[in-house]
Amino acid sequence: MHRSIRASLEGASQPPRRSALLAVLLFIALAPTARATNVSRISAFVVGVVTPSYNPFSALFAQDPQFTYDAYPVCGICSMEENRKLARRYYPRTGQELIDNYDVMVFCEARIEHFLPKQFHDLDRAFREGGMIGASSPGCCWDSAWLPTILYHLMPVSEYGQYARMVPYTVSFRREREPVFTPFADLGMERVAGKNYHVMKPKEGATTRADMRPNGLPWLISWKLGGTEAGMMWVFTGTFDPPWWGPAYGVASENSYAIDMLTNLLFHSLDLPLIDDIHARREARTVLVTFQAKKLLALSLMEWADTFGANVLPLLRLLTDVEKEAEAAIGYYIDQNYDSTVSFMESMDAKVITITEDAVRLKDRAMAWVYASERLTVSGVSLVSVTMTWSLMVRRRMYRQAGSTRLKPLL
Repeated sequence: MHRSIRASLEGASQPPRRSALLAVLLFIALAPTARATNVSRISAFVVGVVTPSYNPFSALFAQDPQFTYDAYPVCGICSMEENRKLARRYYPRTGQELIDNYDVMVFCEARIEHFLPKQFHDLDRAFREGGMIGASSPGCCWDSAWLPTILYHLMPVSEYGQYARMVPYTVSFRREREPVFTPFADLGMERVAGKNYHVMKPKEGATTRADMRPNGLPWLISWKLGGTEAGMMWVFTGTFDPPWWGPAYGVASENSYAIDMLTNLLFHSLDLPLIDDIHARREARTVLVTFQAKKLLALSLMEWADTFGANVLPLLRLLTDVEKEAEAAIGYYIDQNYDSTVSFMESMDAKVITITEDAVRLKDRAMAWVYASERLTVSGVSLVSVTMTWSLMVRRRMYRQAGSTRLKPLL
């Protein structure tokens, strides 16, 4: 288990220039609240296809303050050397850095054939000795990236192939397993239709969590790895089938509880308490997300006002103070104290609304001065133009009357 989660379970200079201070305050205010607190949260590392529009798990991690995540995009059409350059940029340099920084690794169509032997062994050590959790949907990479490497021995499946596309199915959760998914059966999750799946064969000792109907094939398989401090490995069918897990590949999600199911899965894997009230958690998360949206609206208005020369630094300081106060609500949320989260954020919402209204007034005042100065400029230029035209063309003050000229004979 990650060290931060363990810890939570156990226990006068010159003022900067205006532009520099504005940049700093904007960075602080725009930073997600989820990363601003000292409360433990689950940190994920997404490898392979990482864009939220194509990887439902990236989108889910971005929705919930419980999670933070970093992404390592692997290019499917790039050469080995190009992918190694990407690895040097995005991938942790050492195995210990991998263990210290992340609780979960998500592999989505991860073409990791370019990994060096040391990186494969670092992953093996992270899962067997670092307590890291693995969530994988190998897809077409199974034969090339997993079977020939040491990572195959981490996987709870011996076969992963025969892809079926646009073949409808539903899910049946196994009631004899831990109550990770069964609370969602009463919410209609067993009626959600999937469309894409791979045929998986569990290894001996693996646990099948749910089956597909009507074909009877495994839908989700997991096991606890062997090792001194081993984590769990989960294998999903259908490349995180978008209709089931979330909007991706242009397919709308039919499962409004996907983020809560993923949260329960990771809570169970990390030996954390499962969600005690699903509906209360959803309400609290909605309040937190709404606060972030209102904060971004206020920032947009301040940026607009700043472009017209308004002094937005006082409002940015107020918004930063509100952001720091709102950190307490994230702590309540992670502690599953949802009533306190909602009540606390209601008071924060009022402050953000006040700041937004002040930003609107500031923007209107700045634009009024801009419009007034532009109007005066246009009026002044017009007045000068009219005066010059009158003087030169009508009154002709600048001209002298020229006498008539004619040719005279030389004699």
